[in-house]
Amino acid sequence: MQKYIWQCKKILTRIYYCVIIIKIRVRGNDLKVLGKVKSVDKALLILKLLKEKGRDMRLTEISDELDIDKGTLHGLISTLKFHGFVDQDRKTQKYRLGLYLIQLGESTLKSLDIIEITSPIIEEVSDKLQETVHIGELDGIEVVYVNKKESKQSMRIYTEIGARNPAFCTGVGKVMLAYLNEDDLYNIIPDELKEYTPYTITDKKELINNLMTIKEKGYALDNEEYSMGLKCVAAPILNYEGEAIYGISVSGPTVRMTEEKVRESIKEIKKAAEEISIKIGYKK
Repeated sequence: MQKYIWQCKKILTRIYYCVIIIKIRVRGNDLKVLGKVKSVDKALLILKLLKEKGRDMRLTEISDELDIDKGTLHGLISTLKFHGFVDQDRKTQKYRLGLYLIQLGESTLKSLDIIEITSPIIEEVSDKLQETVHIGELDGIEVVYVNKKESKQSMRIYTEIGARNPAFCTGVGKVMLAYLNEDDLYNIIPDELKEYTPYTITDKKELINNLMTIKEKGYALDNEEYSMGLKCVAAPILNYEGEAIYGISVSGPTVRMTEEKVRESIKEIKKAAEEISIKIGYKK
């Protein structure tokens, strides 16, 4: 029940601040609110109150908190209940947030365009670091590149959007794997790991330990683990549940990715990851 309430609270916050439902008409300098705006406003206040309290509430409690007479309140809640925005416990007769809010929140999240959101951010990071920046998504044991901004340097890595690489030995892949639970990691990571370079971690237990460290630090490094002469720094992009649904990375040749450049890259890539995370619903 606590997990259910927690999910509803997060989703309702997003809905409350993002959905505009009040229409206005402009007449000279006057603004007149059309329709039953007061009723809509009161309905939203009911939902907001249930979210803020985080517990089931009686009709009398809601009436006292919002200063709405019980007759009006009963009609509003009945309408919200009919549409699935509010549920009522049959035994206690108390009200709580409805399951439809979860469905509505998930639909809102799915409508977010990750390419549109990330493009200006990765362009800024790429211009600042003068290296290629990628946005990746985890698909099983592989990472799929969904967006990128190539470096303007003559010596740079070439990738295509939609291309796939192994997740266990790339920075952007490892940083997403790190946010899976340990049981899932043991199930998803094969017992035998291909050695791409002398620096590839091929021992499953060692890799999982490395992933645990990555999660603690909040970023991942790929020190020529997938391709010789290439270094990568990556950070997780988190959704509203704290899951790493995407990763962002900056990659460059070892001759340019000095210790100082790596430190700068860690700072910039974590900052960019946090900015994107917030844009898709993550809250600290």
